[in-house]
Amino acid sequence: MRSLTPTEIRIAEISHVVPGTLSGKGAVDPESDAVFVPVQRVIDGVVEVDVIRIDSGPGYSEARVIGSFQAPGEKSELLDLHYFSDDRTLVLILKHGDIAIIATEMYDDRDSRTSAAEVVGSVESGILAAAWSPDEETLVLVTGDDNLVTMTRSFDLLHEEPLRQADFGEDKFVNVGWGSKTTQFHGSLGKAAAKAPEASSSSASRPASLSHPTDSGEPVISFRGDAAFFAVSSLDPYPSSDLARRQIRIYSSPAGSKPNLSATSELLPGLEGPVSWRPSGNVISSLIRYGYEGGGAGNEGRWEVAMLERNGLRHGGFPLREAKDTWEQGRVKWMTWNCDSEVLAICVERIDRDVVQLWTMKNYHYYLKQEIFCHEGPNSRLTGVFWHTEKALTLYLVGEATFSTRTFVWDTYASHLPAPRDTAAVAVVDGDRLLVTPFRTQNTPPPMSSYQLSVTCTPVHVAFSPEEDALVTLHADGTVQRWDLKNRLPDTKQKGGKAADPVQIGTYKVAFDQTEWIPKQIAFGNAEIACLLDSTTDAPHSRIIRLVNGAQEDQDVQASVLERLLSTRDDNYTGLHIDGQVVRLGQDGNQTSTAIELPAHPMAISVIDTDIVHLAQNGKLVAASLSTGTVHALANGVTSFTHTPEYIIYTTASQSSHYVPTSTLDRILNGEEVNEWEIQWETRAIERGALAVTACQSSMSLILQMPRGNLETVYPRPLVLAVVRRNVASGQYRDAFITCRKHRLDLNLLHDLDPEQFIRRLGDFVDQVQEVDYLNLFVSSLKDDMTSLEAFPDLARRSASSRATQGKLNRICDAIRGVVERRDLVKYTETILSTHVCKQPPDYEGGLSVLLRLQTDHPDIVQDAVKYIIFLSNVNQLYDVALGMYDFQLVLMIAQYSQKDPQEYLPFLKELRALDDWERKYRVDDHLARHEKALRHLHSAGPSKFQDSVDYLGKYELYDVAFELYSSDAQSLAIIQEMYGDHLFDRRDYNDAALAYMLAAKTDKAMKAYERAHAWRDLLALAVQTQSSAQTVLGLVDRCSDYLATHGRHVEAAQLMLDYTKNVEGAVNVLCAGHDFSEALRVISLYRRADLIEAFVHPGLEEAQESFLEAIEEMQDQLDKEVKRLSELKIVREDDPDAFYMVDAEPNLEGVDVATNATTVATAFTRYTAAPTTAFSQSSRRTGRTDRSRNRASRKRPAGRKGSVDEYEYLVASIGRLVIRAEEKSKDALPLLRHLILASPELRELAADLQNRILSFRSGLADSIDIAWLDRKDVLKEAQESGGMGYDEGRKMTEAWSLVKPVIGKWAGVGTLAA
Repeated sequence: MRSLTPTEIRIAEISHVVPGTLSGKGAVDPESDAVFVPVQRVIDGVVEVDVIRIDSGPGYSEARVIGSFQAPGEKSELLDLHYFSDDRTLVLILKHGDIAIIATEMYDDRDSRTSAAEVVGSVESGILAAAWSPDEETLVLVTGDDNLVTMTRSFDLLHEEPLRQADFGEDKFVNVGWGSKTTQFHGSLGKAAAKAPEASSSSASRPASLSHPTDSGEPVISFRGDAAFFAVSSLDPYPSSDLARRQIRIYSSPAGSKPNLSATSELLPGLEGPVSWRPSGNVISSLIRYGYEGGGAGNEGRWEVAMLERNGLRHGGFPLREAKDTWEQGRVKWMTWNCDSEVLAICVERIDRDVVQLWTMKNYHYYLKQEIFCHEGPNSRLTGVFWHTEKALTLYLVGEATFSTRTFVWDTYASHLPAPRDTAAVAVVDGDRLLVTPFRTQNTPPPMSSYQLSVTCTPVHVAFSPEEDALVTLHADGTVQRWDLKNRLPDTKQKGGKAADPVQIGTYKVAFDQTEWIPKQIAFGNAEIACLLDSTTDAPHSRIIRLVNGAQEDQDVQASVLERLLSTRDDNYTGLHIDGQVVRLGQDGNQTSTAIELPAHPMAISVIDTDIVHLAQNGKLVAASLSTGTVHALANGVTSFTHTPEYIIYTTASQSSHYVPTSTLDRILNGEEVNEWEIQWETRAIERGALAVTACQSSMSLILQMPRGNLETVYPRPLVLAVVRRNVASGQYRDAFITCRKHRLDLNLLHDLDPEQFIRRLGDFVDQVQEVDYLNLFVSSLKDDMTSLEAFPDLARRSASSRATQGKLNRICDAIRGVVERRDLVKYTETILSTHVCKQPPDYEGGLSVLLRLQTDHPDIVQDAVKYIIFLSNVNQLYDVALGMYDFQLVLMIAQYSQKDPQEYLPFLKELRALDDWERKYRVDDHLARHEKALRHLHSAGPSKFQDSVDYLGKYELYDVAFELYSSDAQSLAIIQEMYGDHLFDRRDYNDAALAYMLAAKTDKAMKAYERAHAWRDLLALAVQTQSSAQTVLGLVDRCSDYLATHGRHVEAAQLMLDYTKNVEGAVNVLCAGHDFSEALRVISLYRRADLIEAFVHPGLEEAQESFLEAIEEMQDQLDKEVKRLSELKIVREDDPDAFYMVDAEPNLEGVDVATNATTVATAFTRYTAAPTTAFSQSSRRTGRTDRSRNRASRKRPAGRKGSVDEYEYLVASIGRLVIRAEEKSKDALPLLRHLILASPELRELAADLQNRILSFRSGLADSIDIAWLDRKDVLKEAQESGGMGYDEGRKMTEAWSLVKPVIGKWAGVGTLAA
């Protein structure tokens, strides 16, 4: 869908540099873009050749002579000129046989000296054709004695052999006889008929293939792009005859060795001399002329470019669109492919002048994109055509006296009308036909189109109007044609019809001197047409000719050349100078320079309102504001872009398309602050190599063209959402609903975009969406959150209602039901039922109430309504709800239409009918597990059912409901409270059980519950209140004190002994056992029992000191082991870091010949095109393992593995926990130390020993912490960089970094008091 647009035209006049005629050969310096062309002249029978260097700059060209050469003989001419950029030398090959070199490295760009060429060799028989390989390592010559010669770059001979050989070549076809006469069945004639020779035709006196009289007879050599093969087209004479035919031979060209004949072309009558091998290597382009004797079989005037495969067989082609007189007397001079194999240039010699045609191929169709004529005037001829070696769309034309450079760019001629008139029409140039397709209504695959426009000749440029459905074409002779396309817009009332009814409404002729000006581009404004012309003079500049109602107005653009001319909606034009400067061109002819400077030679450029979008050659996409001059870079690696009024859409080399909101871009260009999340554009994956053609705002579509040429229409989510958002804002709910339904968008958007408006205009929504099925679909799609906005970041950011709304689903259902019930209950019955069933939770009872109402008022539709509600609901739940309404007629109706087995429900219903009202309701609620309701029905049945109620509430633990029901019946309430106490006692909730027993006046059970709860205070208080015996109280005291002492509650146990049994010895013993020596000494002094100090306190102090020492020794042993292990792990880390960090190396699969679960990966494309989920589920069934189990196993294997970083982390954390334990023990040891010092001199020594042991351990612990944390940061950093499975595969890395190094606080014990 792309065409070639000329962007730069440069002309170099050679006559003022040196006299003579330009030779058609040329060479390009890819580094400086300088071009070398030879000029030939004959003086006294000697051919003088001057090599001219043309230095190219922005908008001008300068030429100077850098070398000269003389050749004897007037017929001698230059055959080839090649430039070697590595040593900056030129190689000249002349027809009489000389090979010369000109060194250019000794001259700078301003040096005016010339140098004579150095002849490095000569071929005595002369040279007929020459070509260098693309890798510049091999030179192939065809000598005057018809030998094929190959040389190295240093001109050493590699091989020489005769050009014409009878052998087909190494790739000769193998004939197995299929279809031949010897393999056919001959009936009664027998096998002798198969051996009989075929009768010769007497008409075969002349050969079937003869060359055309216009054939020059010269051989032509063409290399494949990888230099592995080359083709030679030669004129082969028939034996003993003056007749000849063309033949193409294909040679393999191994590097540094002799070429081998690979294949010879099949018999192609009418084959002509020009040949060019496409650099990509798939075809060889040649020429076949039909309709003459010895030519191809066909009508006169038929002329085709034939494509040959490497094996010599023909593979397609296309006809040249030339007149019959050109076919008779003209010829094709040259044909050559550009460096990226996209464009084929063909130079045709017509009767009046030469023309260069540029052809491209997409979808196996060849398009004629441009026709370039020599500007030197009538009867002007071209002497050569060649491409730039690296810039694919730069073409050089060599005339007799001028040298011309033409630069093109791929451009898509697309219409960008505002909605709703946007047709998304795209025009494609194909010779004198303009192929137009309006993509809003049709997607016609190329090379077809919706319709064609016949123009006078191949257009130079095409432009669409920004306001009208019209286009204009500019031609090389200055003709401008204007067309009113009249594309048909979609009409819901009228289907079918023509895609368009185009009408040509004007043909204008731009007046200019064709020898001084060349038409380049055209722009279509609102009320005028502007043509851009480039001058051919030495002072290059551009000229703009405006056509206003057919009248011509001129405007010169001095000082520089305009590369692009773009129209805007304000009747002005925007121009891009060749140096990247952007200018505004007003209607008054004035130029206004802007502060915008963009890279020159853009791949694509477009004006969108007041912004300009520019795609540079390096793939950088930038946007600039024409009003503020601000330039903002959008992306890199961009391959194409298009736009709508709301989005700029661009594609990237990473197979994705991006959507830039123009509103956000305008804010950026105007200098406003934009949040970071606002510049995170929406993306969509596309096919590799796809390019954007155009986008249609109204149809929400983006048209992409694949590399082969086929088209694909996609509906990007941003474009669709923009239309939905616009429709909802304007209240066009039906259009928004249809769009969401068609593109599978969440229908909640209709509400979530503006909830208040939707509720306010709910009546309009029902009026517009009149179909009941559509309303049902909307109701069933409702959700009780705003996730529809969260799924689309653009809407979630922009919508003011993006917050979650509680009760949204039920509120909308109630509102819709209220609206439709007022409209028509019968028509919207299904919608009303949907609003009940789709609520959260489903309101089945409300829906069944509707059925009851319909059964009374509209019994004829009840059956369909029942079927519908059964379809929406869980039939078992619906049956239960109907049963819970105690309406057995409704239950029967639901059961009958739900296909339930009558044996399942009829016996139960008959049994219910036989019961009284309360009993029936109790049975129903008990059946439905509505136990609270069942209990209430039993209570309502009267006192006679009290025992049943007690059994029922005990069975289902309905004590809260029972307390409520029997709160006024004290006797019944006491029974229930005792039951509740038993229930709590069984659940071991003894405190609450004791409370329930107390309320029920069951003191014996309460005392048992208090004792089980170990609430000794409440227990003994209750025992005294109930006047229990002394023996009973003593038993309670003994049991409670034993429990308290064994569970660390020593003070409470001692208090219990002292208060109720006066057992001072037992109390002191318990306190010493709990290391509460201060309280023990207080009790001894209170009761004046000093004898107990020696009996209980001193032994208790010794035992406590021993216990602390054992704890210190245990911690010391643990610390020594962990520090030793850390040193071992350090060695493992240094010797085997992969094992330490648990890095899984990639398995070596080379040589594996058995497919296993570890080496076989299921793909989304199975042999039988199963769905992706099916393919993966089949793989899981085959292996017997799921992704979850595999991941769990992979995590489990390395977890805590010995010798790994996980063990290191565990040891570091363990030492940290040891610090906490040491601090606790040190704090607990202080009271013990004080009592040991005051007890006796012997015990003071124990205090000193304990204090020293604690201080020593704390010192060692501090040193161990420093060792463990010495290189911890390095370990964490290396673990993070290794990507191993340590730290739970990196998931606990943040937790590890946040771990703080523990610190040992200051602890001095009791100081010198313990000495």
